[in-house]
Amino acid sequence: MARRGRIAVLDDEPDWADAVREYLTDLGYDVDCLKAAWELEPYLAREKPDLIILDIGLPGENGIDILIRTDLASDVAVLVLTGNPDPIDRVLGLELGADDYVQKPVELRELAARVAGILQRRLGRRRNLVVFEQASVDLVAARILKVDGSTDRLSAGEVALIRIFAENPGKVLTREEIMEQAPAEDEEAFDRAVDSRIARLRRKLDTEAIRTVRGHGYVFDVPSHAGEKPGGEAA
Repeated sequence: MARRGRIAVLDDEPDWADAVREYLTDLGYDVDCLKAAWELEPYLAREKPDLIILDIGLPGENGIDILIRTDLASDVAVLVLTGNPDPIDRVLGLELGADDYVQKPVELRELAARVAGILQRRLGRRRNLVVFEQASVDLVAARILKVDGSTDRLSAGEVALIRIFAENPGKVLTREEIMEQAPAEDEEAFDRAVDSRIARLRRKLDTEAIRTVRGHGYVFDVPSHAGEKPGGEAA
């Protein structure tokens, strides 16, 4: 898998930081974990991360102090974390140049989506995130990001199927178009193989957004929001 960028996590909760590292590494990022503010400058002297996930509530010199003293956000993308429900930390972080913020506890799926969004905006990288009712799909990492925080792998053929639907929302695609643009990995050439592939994919994604149009083919109805399944005719 091609690497997608380097991320530094500055957080004094090792279990949380390790969970973030494992999740983001699985999505194709290089991830380094730092536990204290004093580790940041030596780290930046030897590494050039694309993004830093910065916990505002660090002991000693906290995240706000770091942003003020180092002007960190002028050189690298910053996503601030705060466990404080009061908006003051979030406002200060954004005023000091942070690109985004999340409040702890945060689902790893949401954190990954915000990381991808920041890198897209700041570095001009293609996001390739497709949202379904019960999961999101990261096409670059070939992973399903589930609502419970777990991930699942996608084959090259499954990625191709999802990509063709995501690039043609609301358009009915015939079986011939699907076979041409997202050929089966096992080289099955008959059109009913498309039906089996899509049926397996819908089960894997727990989605009804990829809908059968009888006598014509399939269409992707973009879900209005997570958890709400669109109506429609199943295969």
